[in-house]
Amino acid sequence: MRFLLLIFLATSALIAQSPSVPVYREGRGHGTVAGLLKQAEALKDGGKLLSMPTAETQFNRTSCELNLPDASTTPLSSRERWNRARLAHIRVGHFYLCTKCEKWHLDLSGGYAITTDGAVATCAHVLPKPKDMREGYLLAATDDDQVLPITEVLAMSSGTDCAIIRVKSEAPLTPLPLGEDVTPGDTVWCFSDPSGKRGYYSEGIVSRFVKRPFLRKKETEDLPEGLDIPRPVWLETTVEWAPGSSGSAVVDAHGNSVGHVSEIQTVLEDPPAAATKKRARPFSPGTYIVFHQAITAGEILKIVRQRR
Repeated sequence: MRFLLLIFLATSALIAQSPSVPVYREGRGHGTVAGLLKQAEALKDGGKLLSMPTAETQFNRTSCELNLPDASTTPLSSRERWNRARLAHIRVGHFYLCTKCEKWHLDLSGGYAITTDGAVATCAHVLPKPKDMREGYLLAATDDDQVLPITEVLAMSSGTDCAIIRVKSEAPLTPLPLGEDVTPGDTVWCFSDPSGKRGYYSEGIVSRFVKRPFLRKKETEDLPEGLDIPRPVWLETTVEWAPGSSGSAVVDAHGNSVGHVSEIQTVLEDPPAAATKKRARPFSPGTYIVFHQAITAGEILKIVRQRR
């Protein structure tokens, strides 16, 4: 009886949702990553992946010409909104050999389709190679675990953390229109893979818009001195995300992308005065607040020339 109950619980967990709703598997041994690696290997062997040396020659492209869909003004139901965000979600990252072993690795963040014919927006900081890469390629994957070759980097703006790539897909992509009609208090949503947790869909409100007056040292260390670098306008929101969410779309009630995930800033508790003394007990700071910052859709629009 107990054995039958366990079978029932295991099978019912896989069917306890509406048709076409994916059930994500977690933990080792489920085979999803192995399947992605196998697809990536086949594309690499077929010469269909964009190598990092070639991609790096395209990082200086500052704009591209696209035929973008108009922003929608039709409200979507909660299910329609989730499904639109999921179908548009394109994971972007690297397939590479590291400096420590002979195994190929995948390192994927977020992105979102903005045209049916393969243009995908993401963060500029997602594209540069990992520090431990020995040999590697750019690639993309859908939420349904279909690996897509990236054919080129269309445009990139490191200062505003925006990039547009082109992927090759046999079927038309489901794009998100870019929307700028958004104010603090508006409800927004994000579909992403925070910390490797696939298909996480979260809700929050727009808190404020802010423009940082400077760039951090790590953002300028590889750039020429005196270069005038644009600063992004951030949309701050209470929507939840984490590392791995970068580049994923922040969606409004009409299914428009009003921005994409860029950063997280955590404000930690200040140590008490006693903690600064040599013999004080170790201090483990608590968290006061976490700021979730997205790049606005307007920043993506700045690097697109509309084709009509």
